[in-house]
Amino acid sequence: MKLYQKVIALGADIRYMDKVETVIKSVSVHNHEVKFYVFNDDLPSEWFLLMRNRLKVIGSEIVNVKKTAHNFRDFHLPNAILSYAAFFRYFIADEVLEDRVLYLDSDTIVNAKLDDLFYLNLQGYAIAAVQDFDQSGWLTTFNSGVMVIDAKKWREKNSTRSLLELTAQHHEHVYGDQGVLNMYFGNQWLHLDKEYNFMVGLDQFLHLSGNEEWYQSNYYGNCEPKIIHYTTEFKPWTHLTLTRYRKLWWFYYGLNWNDVLLGTDIIRRSFRDLVRAPLYHTCIFTNSASLESIEYLLSELPEVHFTILAPTNFADSVVDMQRFLNLSIYPNFSPFNKNETLDKMDFYLDINHGGVVGTIVEEISDKNKPIFAFDNTSHDSSGRSRIFSSTEPEKMVEAIRKFLGVELSGK
Repeated sequence: MKLYQKVIALGADIRYMDKVETVIKSVSVHNHEVKFYVFNDDLPSEWFLLMRNRLKVIGSEIVNVKKTAHNFRDFHLPNAILSYAAFFRYFIADEVLEDRVLYLDSDTIVNAKLDDLFYLNLQGYAIAAVQDFDQSGWLTTFNSGVMVIDAKKWREKNSTRSLLELTAQHHEHVYGDQGVLNMYFGNQWLHLDKEYNFMVGLDQFLHLSGNEEWYQSNYYGNCEPKIIHYTTEFKPWTHLTLTRYRKLWWFYYGLNWNDVLLGTDIIRRSFRDLVRAPLYHTCIFTNSASLESIEYLLSELPEVHFTILAPTNFADSVVDMQRFLNLSIYPNFSPFNKNETLDKMDFYLDINHGGVVGTIVEEISDKNKPIFAFDNTSHDSSGRSRIFSSTEPEKMVEAIRKFLGVELSGK
């Protein structure tokens, strides 16, 4: 069997088959001639056959590493988002032929070439990883979602057996496999820069906890992450999760394999290009589920993408409006969601009944963006808004189209 210089190990169960494929797809956009070992106990052989035929086009290979004789389901996991499949990483050194392996969790995506990791000087350490981070700041432990492993050293030290023994003894009071790995390696690991395991799952968690300073923290800085790790339960594929880089995950998920393998121009673009993003954007900040003529506006302005943001959860009536594909909703919006929305907004809709959210009307005015409102919803005391009768929403639509330069006949 051919030995590779670039080797990646992943672990997954059937629930994560599409997620692990998204990881492989993201790797393959930026890295060719990679050997993927996928540790599993229930992924179908047909999937591996399809993946094998795709990957050979770029000189890559996939190996089906079946591990069915295990008792991992008996081990305690600290929360429901973790899978017993995480323990598969213990067996990497036993199953991988090569001496150097990059391990990736299946809730990551790769956004760059990884030669720096494939050819990393481990300086005598058996493992390299990124320091972990939580709401209290940097920890002394590493996050096991991305690890560069010296498989030869693991074999020499019989690390697999030691890890299994430690898990059997301590699984009820440590944080899953990560807790065991940190217990085993202690401080004997090489520190990697956070760009190789950029953890974004805390975004929503800390926002909901009232920690707004997180968005201005040094952790985010100007880092251009090479590997993005969607930690915590706020995954990008779940409904109404607003963590940053959500659309980047959907970009890689949505890429056609032909585009990946042929290196077409689309792989250098974004999710917006994949779905033919609308030409125009508007938004509504609201404390209320009562939005004047919202369904009429959504229907009559299909070329405009609407974003509704609220500081609380949404009523079912608003959530159900997602049947309109030109609508996004952000419950419990964060500063990141707000800034991202305002940066791309072409005009504002002041159509929510009830009170105004913060100083949003003044902020829109300061940006010199037009505000369209109804006579029974306007929150603007400055007189800058364009106000229309609530009984004639078609006149607002006509004015918006005129502002955007869209002919009524062009729908």
